[in-house]
Amino acid sequence: MKPALILSALLTVSVAAAQKTVTIGWSGAITGPTSDAGSNYGAGVEDYCKYAQAQNMVPGVKLNCVVRDDQYNNANTQRNFEDYVGNQQAAAFLGYSTGGTLQLKSTIQETRTLTFPGSYHIGNIDQPNADYIFLPISSYSEQLISLVEWVAKKERGAKIALVVNPSPFGRAPVDDVKKAATRLGVTIVDVQEVGGNNLDNTALLKRFESAGVKYVINQNTAGPVANILKDAKRLNLLGRMQFMGAHYTGGEDLTRLAGDAANNFIWSTSYYMYDEGDKPGIQLVKKVGAQYSRKPDTIRSVHYTSGMLAASIAIEALRRAKGDGSSAAMLRAITAMTGSQAFNPGFTVGPVTFSAKDHVGAETLRLLQADATGNFKAITGPQRSAMFKLVHPN
Repeated sequence: MKPALILSALLTVSVAAAQKTVTIGWSGAITGPTSDAGSNYGAGVEDYCKYAQAQNMVPGVKLNCVVRDDQYNNANTQRNFEDYVGNQQAAAFLGYSTGGTLQLKSTIQETRTLTFPGSYHIGNIDQPNADYIFLPISSYSEQLISLVEWVAKKERGAKIALVVNPSPFGRAPVDDVKKAATRLGVTIVDVQEVGGNNLDNTALLKRFESAGVKYVINQNTAGPVANILKDAKRLNLLGRMQFMGAHYTGGEDLTRLAGDAANNFIWSTSYYMYDEGDKPGIQLVKKVGAQYSRKPDTIRSVHYTSGMLAASIAIEALRRAKGDGSSAAMLRAITAMTGSQAFNPGFTVGPVTFSAKDHVGAETLRLLQADATGNFKAITGPQRSAMFKLVHPN
């Protein structure tokens, strides 16, 4: 071997030896309830981590991003967390379910583990035990209250029904939404829990019709909502009832499942859409998805983008901490992500900002409506709910 090649080989070995490995772990529903969202979320986490490693985003650090299926089972989430933190000294935990995050809340505080859940339940960051939990985007409560505000502007005194998933995820925002509705002059006349086995929603929809409901707001995943929309179409209720929902209800996942029954569905989310190809974050989603050979439906799903955002925030915190994955260094990095130091990976309609008091990343959201082609188009600009701050001050 020539001297120059020998030197190059030695340098390569030296750099590799100097790298330390830092673990970031995700636990979520690749299978089981809500896996229609979780499988794509996990894919987004996995692919962004691979991309970040290939780009050497954190010099001197080899990223060990671990993605595990917990089947939406809190006991499995607990075991995954304990392994990540106890055995692998993870620098950050990327969670998923509301129940799993709430169950781990005191343990997260005790172990001082920086955590970014896929659950946007505001209770995750309510004190006590919330110093290390950060929501990537606006909460379910703020998303749903924004929809109620839209209804109140359209029709004062309107009758609204809530349809929520039978889980902590579904029930999380109900109290906040009821308080907001009262102050906005509209009425929540019914709250029904509906899971993924809702193959015939005739009784549910007839009940709403009898009660004079004109607006149905969903806190669920796209599967159960699609079944309701298809039944509403069969009963000729589309157009007479306006169907709406928070982040996990909508996007192209809903259109794919519900077909033209999803037309006019109104949706609140902080993310850019796949067809907004002029946005740098969406360009990156398409590039990374193609690079790692994901199916088109996965790349088009907003939950693939959601997973990428969660991973990007954790990796950016590690980069700003100069590769120091300790709790203290990671917390300093994330709580300084504010003002001119905001993080803007381009996936959301506003920048990601955090501080010691502000634990919500991309705080702005838009309302979008599905058109006749099934694409969701923005009907508002990036905004925040005015009422949310009044019913849930922090």
